[in-house]
Amino acid sequence: MRKLLFFAAITFLPPLPAWADSLSYETGIGFSFSGGTTVNLLRYRHEANPLFGFGSYYEAAFASWNGPNSAYAIAVARGIRLARTANEYLSLTLGLSHISRTTSNLGQPFEFYGRIAYEKSVGKALFSIGWIHYSDGKFLFKWSGPNNGENFATISIGLLF
Repeated sequence: MRKLLFFAAITFLPPLPAWADSLSYETGIGFSFSGGTTVNLLRYRHEANPLFGFGSYYEAAFASWNGPNSAYAIAVARGIRLARTANEYLSLTLGLSHISRTTSNLGQPFEFYGRIAYEKSVGKALFSIGWIHYSDGKFLFKWSGPNNGENFATISIGLLF
């Protein structure tokens, strides 16, 4: 009953704009070289001034994934929103992360963090479906070591405030 009341409360409260600060939990499955893994991620977003004419935000995230290449990662990033409506948009996020250990998929302790997601707010709830990628940029910067990257298809739920 509590869960139902909580869901009703966040759904039927007056809507906040999709660009409010948020705290989200995200989970998903790995694919490509990350197959057979699961990621769990906690993300905080803070609204920022427009960037390139688009709504934007700062993001801090803590992620962990399991499997033979398990690791923890802390990321900071900046993102933009390509709005479809006031409460629906495509978010593009790019930043840097630090991973807890190098693996056969990630050969550097510092990695690039990228996320693309379709997001929708309903009342104070924020839902998304997306893709997260961690990479050390080996092919771009010609670094040595492994760089298969980590890739995750994800869904998330969050709270706008």
